Amino acid sequence: MKNVLGAAVAATLFSLSISTAIAEVTVGVSWSNFQEERWKTDEAAIKSTLEALGATYLSADAQSSAAKQLTDVESLIANGADALIILAQDSDAIGPAVQAAVDEGIPVVGYDRLIENPAAFYLTFDNKEVGRLQAQAVFAVQPEGNYVFIKGSAADPNADFLHSG
Repeated sequence: MKNVLGAAVAATLFSLSISTAIAEVTVGVSWSNFQEERWKTDEAAIKSTLEALGATYLSADAQSSAAKQLTDVESLIANGADALIILAQDSDAIGPAVQAAVDEGIPVVGYDRLIENPAAFYLTFDNKEVGRLQAQAVFAVQPEGNYVFIKGSAADPNADFLHSG
């Protein structure tokens, strides 16, 4: 997990102009929500890494609202974000905010959830392999019977990737 978080920070900082000193960089992170403990842990790691590098960290919690996330990203841009990391609540709905950032020359990293914009760098784990490993573990415990697959949000492309494993 630390490697993925480090890669998110590295990808974000690398996508900025080389002439920009890290201490002058402000990274805005738009979180879909903090209902899962994972996002709280990830936030702490990203924040501490950025601060250790001398960068400024800005954060916004969309509270599971795609509409709020759009205004959150606009606010991060207005507050001086030089780069954005976005955990999209809805991969389609976030499109206009991502395009606004791209139009202003602000690099965007889609963190864990695919953002359908060729200018947005996508960073995640191997969802298909995780799905395969989960299925193997279930089969090892209960090789026969009926199974129910709960894929997750239809707005999250990772749900399909995970299910395909």
